[in-house]
Amino acid sequence: MTLSDFPKIKDLFDKQNIKANKKLATYMFFVVLATIFWFLNALSKEYTTTVNYPVTYKDFPSKKILSNELPQELELTVRAYGFDLLRYKLSFFQSLDFPVNQYTNNKMEKVGENSFLFPTSRMTSQVATQLSSAISVTHISPDTINFQFSSLIEKKIPVHLNKELKFEPQFRLESDVVLKPDSVWVIGSKAIIDSVKQLETERLELKKLNENKTKRISLVKIEGLDFAQKRVQVQLLVEQYTEAQKQISINVINVPDSVFLRLFPHEIKLSYLVGLKDYETISNEQFELEADYLKMDTIRNKLTVNLINSPMNVSNITFYPEEVGYLIEKKNYEDN
Repeated sequence: MTLSDFPKIKDLFDKQNIKANKKLATYMFFVVLATIFWFLNALSKEYTTTVNYPVTYKDFPSKKILSNELPQELELTVRAYGFDLLRYKLSFFQSLDFPVNQYTNNKMEKVGENSFLFPTSRMTSQVATQLSSAISVTHISPDTINFQFSSLIEKKIPVHLNKELKFEPQFRLESDVVLKPDSVWVIGSKAIIDSVKQLETERLELKKLNENKTKRISLVKIEGLDFAQKRVQVQLLVEQYTEAQKQISINVINVPDSVFLRLFPHEIKLSYLVGLKDYETISNEQFELEADYLKMDTIRNKLTVNLINSPMNVSNITFYPEEVGYLIEKKNYEDN
């Protein structure tokens, strides 16, 4: 074989490829044509099949809430020619409207009426009209829709602030956080409302607080409940504070008239935190330390000291010592 023979061989294969391609193209043409005829023949026949049809419920009874789940789709058994079914499958259609009060003859609006069984066969004509006049609806599944309602009640529920507050050094809250309102009216079923003890706010996170703050914050939604208002106002009063100390005398109670009691020490060093604006208003008389003679530890010769009263605007009160020693002396009475 010489080099001059290769073009001849190439031409031979090219001719064979062309013939083969022509045969394949002819074969595929007849296959496609046969498929088209088969498809057209199939579409000309009548079929019975099922289709899913979405439902949108509206016009619910007032002062009541749905307490069960409703089917979101109806399964329709339909009979139609293939062409009509194909047209239906390819078309865009809206969901079926279900006006609850209309279909239940406003029965659910009555007090004490909380359940209703609706036979879906009553919807056959409406469904058929919305589908196509060429499609016949023979059955709807489920055959019954069960409506269960609960009467709505109102209740005022306290609000709880979900917070994380961080302050600059020597700063703190001056008083409790103020919520406006601190309680909110809610509407819902009795079962849900009875299970809710408080309404939570969205989390409030503040850092480096050194001044008063006012914020509007949303309430966390609860499924099945409607809130009279969805946000509350949070007011934070911030103050700068300092540490202060005082020497407070101890008041001993239940001491018999026949004895004289000496304490060691007789005064206690008391420390507390107070806002700068209130620093000068705090006096010794506003603190009361007390010990009970009847509760003395006679083995250790000790009396326990308790804090009885303190000003409202101080915090973190500590005192030392928490126990004191004592000496009992009998009183001498001179005869008249």
